Amino acid sequence: MNNQFYRPSIVKVDLDAILHNYRLFSDMHKGKTTIAVIKANGYGLGAVPIAKHLGAHGAKFFAVATLDEAFELRQSGIEEKILVLGVVKPEFIKQASESNISLTVPSLDWLKEASALATGSKVNLHVKLDTGMNRIGIHDIHEYKEVVRMILANDTFNFEGVFTHFSVADAEDDHTDDAYLDFETKVNSSPKPEYIHCQNSAASIRFDKSFCNAIRLGISLYGYYPSPFVKSQYPLDLKPSMQLTSEVCHVKTIQNGDAVSYGRTYVAKDTHFVSTVPLGYADGIPRKLQGYKVTVGNQTAEIIGRVCMDQLMLKTDAPVQMGDRVIIIDNKDNDQSIDVVADHLETINYEVLTSLGRRLPREYHQNNDITIKNDLLQ
Repeated sequence: MNNQFYRPSIVKVDLDAILHNYRLFSDMHKGKTTIAVIKANGYGLGAVPIAKHLGAHGAKFFAVATLDEAFELRQSGIEEKILVLGVVKPEFIKQASESNISLTVPSLDWLKEASALATGSKVNLHVKLDTGMNRIGIHDIHEYKEVVRMILANDTFNFEGVFTHFSVADAEDDHTDDAYLDFETKVNSSPKPEYIHCQNSAASIRFDKSFCNAIRLGISLYGYYPSPFVKSQYPLDLKPSMQLTSEVCHVKTIQNGDAVSYGRTYVAKDTHFVSTVPLGYADGIPRKLQGYKVTVGNQTAEIIGRVCMDQLMLKTDAPVQMGDRVIIIDNKDNDQSIDVVADHLETINYEVLTSLGRRLPREYHQNNDITIKNDLLQ
């Protein structure tokens, strides 16, 4: 039944657009491995369908944030290389190695604990270097040297990669140049692994770091720029891959003085239509989206009153019919683009994408074929 849905609110995902973006960056960085970052359920769009589509077209390497996400891919038949970017407890390295999942080494202490537990299958390791993010990773060069020495001395470990993450690659800031030099210096202090990667989407757009032989493609895999600065200064042929749509499910007319939704935060100043849409904050539409304008048929309509858990209301001036299509987030660079939504919410497009709720079915478009995945009805 997971190809059915019974509410007209849906996330439409263009798999061909995602493949286009993947190939765009692969062509920009010829000779390097493109690591497709599909953490947070493929940035809210569906990690498994995206991995299957990219894998069928040549992608060889995926990255996720947690071991659970990696196991989801393996259990769904994804056979390509998978790296967990976050910290996995050393007690789980056996399960990771048995599923051929690469793990991140965030510190010398982590490696010491892992060394005491590692038995059996080879464990592929990527060492995380901290170049200014101060989140996870090794900052001291002497600690890095000791980590590499220990990995190479242990037959259960394979020194597969080393990487870092830039904190301001999406902004006009000299710190990224300093961070890159810091990364290069540390990596050069020891034997090198198979994969060296430091470029996220922003750095992959702005820089060609020849020292690295892989890039990590996250937000731009889905067709979105990592920041307004990058969008304005480094235009690319990115194709947005997501559209959030619904339908009008109820229409009424209200008069001057009538209030709409909780708290009476909206009071009508004239007579107009109110159209109700079956979408709410449980679907990832924050209450702060009040005042944002969507498209209903051929007109724009403002979200009025507080967004409810399951429904929101629109002010429409022209007549509206039940069943009329509503575009909340469009897959075009217009007034309903994800960046406009993010600006209205005073946040970033990453958060908007990854907030899309589980009860919203995903409708996948590929070569004019449509596949629907409804997690609630699996």
